[in-house]
Amino acid sequence: MAETTRQNRQPALGRRSVLAFGAGSAALLASGPVRAQVVPPGGQIAFQLVRNGDIIGHETVTFQPSGSRLTVAVDVSIRVTVAMIPVYRLHHHETETWENGQLISFAATTHKGGRDFYAQGWRENGRFMVRGTAHPDSYQVPPGALPTSQWNHAMLDGPMINTEDGRMMHPAVTAAGQTTVAAANGRKIPARMFSARGDLHFDTYFSASWEWVGLSFRAEDGSFVTYEKL
Repeated sequence: MAETTRQNRQPALGRRSVLAFGAGSAALLASGPVRAQVVPPGGQIAFQLVRNGDIIGHETVTFQPSGSRLTVAVDVSIRVTVAMIPVYRLHHHETETWENGQLISFAATTHKGGRDFYAQGWRENGRFMVRGTAHPDSYQVPPGALPTSQWNHAMLDGPMINTEDGRMMHPAVTAAGQTTVAAANGRKIPARMFSARGDLHFDTYFSASWEWVGLSFRAEDGSFVTYEKL
């Protein structure tokens, strides 16, 4: 886990402040072909998280296909220090289960800034139900709502389930065109850029084959965070 020395200011990164798209985004891709879930070569995507030029953590997404079933595990670790003293930590773990391209369930836990959060979702009688720290009582989410785990390009087509605390999020999403994003080794990756504004503010990037290749957002303390693909 990388450490950084920052200005003497308590950071407030809020990792899952990077986590949501809005229902209005469906029109962005409606005219294109149906897009299958993308499992990358090697079954894993990994990023280093860079804040104002310093590496502060890592995210790994691991894919385990088995017949018609796909299990996806998301792990995030962030640690920020001031004068070598840790002032902010975040650990996030989520597991998703998919069957024939349909989300069956997810479960996530987050330890952030000394507090614990959770979110859970499951399919029940044709409905998808969610509960979490923000909604301890389970509730039905709208059709097409998906977890805010970023790897799945289908999230661009509907509202998002915040995997930190179980809230529904509805930012507006726009297709921002073609660009390039920097990988951890300095390589430039051609990418499609999508911008979310409203409930959450961030930009996410996908390759021509719809593999997730980058993310950037302004943290709660005003610092700029980018995901660089390893």
